[in-house]
Amino acid sequence: MSDLSKGQNSTLMPDSGVPPTHPTFSTRSVAEEGWAAWQPFLENNGYMLRRCYRPGWVSEAQTTGKGEFECEDSSYLQSTKGRVLDATRISDGMQVVLKFIETASEEAAISAFLTNKPGAENHTLPVLQLIPLSGHPELVFMVMPRMRLCDEDLFGTVGEFVELLEQEIWQGLVFLHSQNIAHRDINMSNIFVDASPTIPGGFHFIHTYTSGGVHDLTRYRGDDSQPRLIKTRTEAGPMKYYYTDFELAIRFPSFEARGLVTGYVGHLLPYDPFKVDMRLIGEMVWMNHLWYDGIDFLAPFAGKLRDRSPKRRPDAEEALRLFHQLVSKLGEKDLTTPLQYLDASERRKRWASLFLKRHGFNWFSMMSITSFLFLCLAVLTLKSTKICEVA
Repeated sequence: MSDLSKGQNSTLMPDSGVPPTHPTFSTRSVAEEGWAAWQPFLENNGYMLRRCYRPGWVSEAQTTGKGEFECEDSSYLQSTKGRVLDATRISDGMQVVLKFIETASEEAAISAFLTNKPGAENHTLPVLQLIPLSGHPELVFMVMPRMRLCDEDLFGTVGEFVELLEQEIWQGLVFLHSQNIAHRDINMSNIFVDASPTIPGGFHFIHTYTSGGVHDLTRYRGDDSQPRLIKTRTEAGPMKYYYTDFELAIRFPSFEARGLVTGYVGHLLPYDPFKVDMRLIGEMVWMNHLWYDGIDFLAPFAGKLRDRSPKRRPDAEEALRLFHQLVSKLGEKDLTTPLQYLDASERRKRWASLFLKRHGFNWFSMMSITSFLFLCLAVLTLKSTKICEVA
């Protein structure tokens, strides 16, 4: 694997093993120093990092006397290993995300393939540009539009969650599998949403519930001229979701060339990567079923996807058909039913109850068994007493 720990002038890059945290709010971390070293190169290629990554930076808190939490440049890099950072495209002001990837990686190959594939823009996060790193041909910056994690904001209604499953989870997966691509890392953190309808004024990359890293977003009150507003998905209208992060993905040259693979995702034995995708989605739906009250109707469907036997799991097209059958029974009232986000204690109770049911128990049967045991104990005690009296 290529060494991501060296940048220009031997500056340590984010994968140096040093946690990307700030020693103070007015100095850069090791990860941030690495990005700052690439700022001139990125600017020459049409992208500008935030002020704290530019040459000669002095924190706003030091120059203005403001409190650190009143200054945008006091926001420090929190991305895993620091390999991802936001930027602005100089030509038009578009907000983008930059990611370090290896030139020869499967992620780069699949991303390039999807970039040139008609229809991919409807299901996978578009790659705007691949920029080879100066002096490091083994590495590239991958440039993508800046989106928002699909579950960054809570789902408010059944319909909002169904929209995610319908539009991206299934239609997107059918598309990927039709291109002989298995993702192998499907989870809520690898599905993004275009948040421009819900947050038209934009949001900060680090402090995602603020505008500009300082001022909190405010709930929509019916006035579109309201500053720093954030709408619900229902208020904003249809949303657009995208798959991203193909670091663990695999692509076969054709349907006939598909086969079992090994490695990745904890598998030592050969496995079908397409059926692993089905299991991953099943787990994701199941976990959301534990987190939200109101989507219990999805539990049996998730169970089919989580079947221990890969052969019994449906493929993507069959799952989409089953899902359509399931949601076709939902009326407008069902889709607009509010979802309740459960706290940790409620989730634990739900998990315990479902675990017992899955293993053939429920609370009623447990009470019945307990009552039966107490009855047996009472009978035995009574018999023992009579035997003693006779003796």
